Amino acid sequence: MPSFYPADNLDNGLIDHRVLKQRRNVRHILARNKALQWTKSYVLPEFPYDVKCMLAEQKCPDHSMRIRIIEFLQADMTKYLEGSLYPSTQQYNDVVNALLQAHPFLDEDGCGFFLWKRALKDRFKYVRRPIEDDEQVMRNKYKFGHRRGQTRKSLADIRFEIKTVQIKEEAVCLDPEVDEHINWFQQEYVKTEKDWREIDKRMSQTLEIRRKLIGGRTPLKDILKMFPFLQCPYQLFREFQLLTRTDICKKTRHILESYSENILTSLSLVDNPIYIALQEKMKQHTDEDMLKHMKMTATCLLLPDVFGEDSSLFVIVNDKVQVSTPVLEVKNPFNMDICEFSLYLEKERLTKVDDCITALAALIASFHVFGIECPRRLSQTLNFLETLIFDVPSPYSPSMKEKEKEVGFQHPVT
Repeated sequence: MPSFYPADNLDNGLIDHRVLKQRRNVRHILARNKALQWTKSYVLPEFPYDVKCMLAEQKCPDHSMRIRIIEFLQADMTKYLEGSLYPSTQQYNDVVNALLQAHPFLDEDGCGFFLWKRALKDRFKYVRRPIEDDEQVMRNKYKFGHRRGQTRKSLADIRFEIKTVQIKEEAVCLDPEVDEHINWFQQEYVKTEKDWREIDKRMSQTLEIRRKLIGGRTPLKDILKMFPFLQCPYQLFREFQLLTRTDICKKTRHILESYSENILTSLSLVDNPIYIALQEKMKQHTDEDMLKHMKMTATCLLLPDVFGEDSSLFVIVNDKVQVSTPVLEVKNPFNMDICEFSLYLEKERLTKVDDCITALAALIASFHVFGIECPRRLSQTLNFLETLIFDVPSPYSPSMKEKEKEVGFQHPVT
């Protein structure tokens, strides 16, 4: 039976190229017919008893159960493909669609298709690795751009790529240069000694695509996987400065130093536990810098009370974070030896900071950097702070302007 594949060096450059084109067309027709046969005949495999029980109960599968499902799908696809370990994109899509149509609860938050598809692709890669010296495997690797001696990616690197692949599937264009930056960030982030000069350079170069992804409502956890250095206070503040041309740490220090006395004296704080704790601690110290720091910390914690707003959306003191919007977690605020300040986003700690000034700056910056809408019950507090940070006249209601007068606020001269 004649082969449809041209033999290497058979023609010595003399064969008619129209013949080669005909052979390519024949291969295309055969592949197309095989794909049509696949879609008409494919059904999900018979899963093991424990997997069937889990699917019947519609329980969210844990990691080990996911692996078992993927293993059975991979084995079944290989059987349908008569031993081939290279399914087409359409065949991957068919299998995952069949899985999610039969069991819709596996489509987690609408992202399940991409996650299961990536997991299935990774499984085929894993199966191919022991035979990576096989002629077909090598031919396909070089066909898709792999080079000899190329370093394998770790499992963590592969997991980090899941959402990047999803973004590509959804036609948000990430060019190869951006991919290279993302891979570099992920590798550099886990190093003990980091090249901060190169980090600054690459963060500036990827600012545009990062803003596009954030503006497109890419989930925060995926942004942080692609750009992990946004979890560092320094890079968070630098990103804010690139966006606004404003040194937020300098501005925040000025706000707390200028207004802490007026804010603390303007409030009726007789029964406030934070104010009571402040007074007790101040009796134990005489150092002016220490007392000043305590007052600024108290101001940071009590600022929403000035405007009668919900302080639990602003700062949580010695308690568990319950809100998804940016919020500060503060432990032992007036004990300078063991106090802790952390910024939380989506109930997960984003970063730890050194003091109340850095904490307040990080809170404000996070709303801007990650494109998060201000909670309605915190709007006057954040508007007041941004008025001071950006040196703009206050556009707020008469009641808010009265509050500003109480704390000694002066509008900038324009």
